[in-house]
Order: sequence, then C-alpha cells, then structure tokens
Amino acid sequence: YNEANALFIDDDFDGALAAYQRAIASEPDNPLYLMKRATLHMKLTNYIDAVADASKALKLTPSAKGFLLKGEALFRQEEYEEAKLAFRKALEISPESIIARRWVRKCEAELSGAVKVPLVAPGITSSTPLAPPPQPTAPSQAAVAGTRPVPASLAPTSDPSRVRYEWYQTFTHLVVSILARGVAASDVSVTFEPAEVDVAIKLPGTSSEYQLNLSLFAKVDTADCTYSVSATKVELKMKKDVAAKWDTLEGTGEGGILPYLPAVDPAAAEDAPKRPAYPTSRPKKTDWDEVEHDVAREEAEEKLEGDDALQKLFRDIYARADDDTRRAMNKSFQTSGGTVLSTNWGEVAKKDYEKERTAPEGQEWKKWG
Repeated sequence: YNEANALFIDDDFDGALAAYQRAIASEPDNPLYLMKRATLHMKLTNYIDAVADASKALKLTPSAKGFLLKGEALFRQEEYEEAKLAFRKALEISPESIIARRWVRKCEAELSGAVKVPLVAPGITSSTPLAPPPQPTAPSQAAVAGTRPVPASLAPTSDPSRVRYEWYQTFTHLVVSILARGVAASDVSVTFEPAEVDVAIKLPGTSSEYQLNLSLFAKVDTADCTYSVSATKVELKMKKDVAAKWDTLEGTGEGGILPYLPAVDPAAAEDAPKRPAYPTSRPKKTDWDEVEHDVAREEAEEKLEGDDALQKLFRDIYARADDDTRRAMNKSFQTSGGTVLSTNWGEVAKKDYEKERTAPEGQEWKKWG
C-alpha cells in the first residue's frame, strides 16, 4: 500500500495501480485501499471503475470524501441526477462542506437544461452529415471461447463527428486526450499559445479534417507543452504557467487561484468583461460566472473552525507551493502514516519515515505487497 502511494506521487500510475491491486487482494474489504484505487481511476479517467470502487468502500465505511469522489465520477459520465444524490449524501455527513455544495449547484445547473440533445463535436457544423450507427457484428472467437471480448471496432476514425476529447489535470500540468484512432503523426498539427490551443487532424482514408480550438482557463508555458500520437488517441500535455487547480478547461486565459471574491456590485458587474460564449446544443445556457460568484460569496461568509480551518490552511499552502514543497508534503504525510507534514524537501528527501515511525500503543505497522 505504501509502495502504491509512493508510485502515485511519482506519477507512475500503472505501477501504482498494480500495487493497489496487490494491497486490495490481501485486504479486499479495506475501504481505505478501495478509495485510493478509486482516486487513481479518476486520474486515469476510468470513471466506471472509480464508481465501483467508491461504492464498495462506502458500503463498508460511509464518508463525505467517498460520496464526493463517487459523485464526481458520475458527473464526468453525465449522470447528473445520480451525482447530485451522491453529493447530497456528502452534505448529510458534512453539512459545512463547501465543495459538496458547489457540486450540487453544478448538477442542478446541468439538470436545468431538461432536454438532452445530441452534441455536435467541436469544429463540425450542424450541416455536417453524421455517419449511420455501427451495425452489430458477430461475436469474436475470443468471446465464443469465454475469454474477454475484443472491442467491437478498432478501425481508424474517419468521421469527424465521432471524435471526442477528454481532459484531466494535476496542480502543474494539463492533459487533453483527443480520441481518434489510426491517425498518422504527419497528419496532426498542434499550435500552442499562452492561452489557446489549436489542433487540426487529417483523418485517415478521407479528406475530412477534425479541428479543436480551445481558449484555456489560464495560461500555459508554451516552451513546456508537447503532444504525442498513438494508435488510439492524440494526447496534449501542457505545463501550467502557475501551479494551481483550474475550475474548468476553457475560459478567458486569466483564471487562477481566487479563494475568495468580494461581493459583486451589480452596477460594476454589468461593465465587467464576460467570458466568451461557446456554441452549445443545450436549450438553456448556464451563467457559470454567476454560479462561481455565488459560491465564492458563500465561502467568504463562512467562518471555518477546528479541523476544517486547519485543512483549509494546508490546502492553501499546497496550492501556492512549488514542486519541491508539494513533494515534501506528500512524501512526509504518506510515508509517516499521517503523523508528519513537512514542507522542507531538503530534509524529507533524506528521511525514511517508515523506519522512524511508531505505531499507536497496542498496534503494529505492517507492510503489504
């Protein structure tokens, strides 16, 4: 388990997943192990697996954190009603949770659209004809033999309307995966600007071109932005100009860490610049600026005490810290079993907290895996 945490911190997600599997195999009903693997699945955008692990952990030990994770995984799958229920459960356990309230509000904003309309992929006009739905195929030999079936189609993507993209972030980097199969590297063009990304992909076996234009939430360091082309996707990796958690992928390029916002003067708000509007198939538009201002005002008016105030302090320190400070905080806390939290990487790098730590009276440390 400790090995898995260390690999997770080092961004070795495949190694961390294998280590968590071994830990769970030794203790299948350990809710902590299940929640850690669910968190890793979220990082890997395996949202279905994340919901499964979080649900099992919650049956063993209900927690606000578990319901928040489950709710976010459902939200990413556009299961807004079920996600809202999960966030409501989190609020029942932790009524003061600002994060849960924010997610409930996001779910309500999505559900207020009422009608679900098929989305048109970015870069494609509504006049572009859509390909007919794929026809069912005969079961593969592997399926007949009882082994895991092969995906229905691994053919190259030739229809721009079938291309979609996903994204995730760390405090320092942003990753956008464009899910287009069989694309040649020579047919991909990517232009990185401080607050914009332009992608053009010539799809195989056709003259069609997929285009994606993103106006980013905040600025990125164009000198440290790269992309790669594999058999199943085109992946963009961008380093954030300022290490911080982004609220959304797209925006004005001026986003950043704004823990509190002052009360908005209605007269001044009318003169304030608005976020650019993007084409949408939703019948009702959501004013995310208004949602964010409302939540920020609630945060500013709420006075935290005790553990909540301490946790907020730690989050603020982590959000504003450099890479070495965050590395020190992660390693000291994880390897000490939660008994040490240090910001001095020069000291933490040389220490072995696993050897130095002592278990509570009547208990003993055990190493799994």
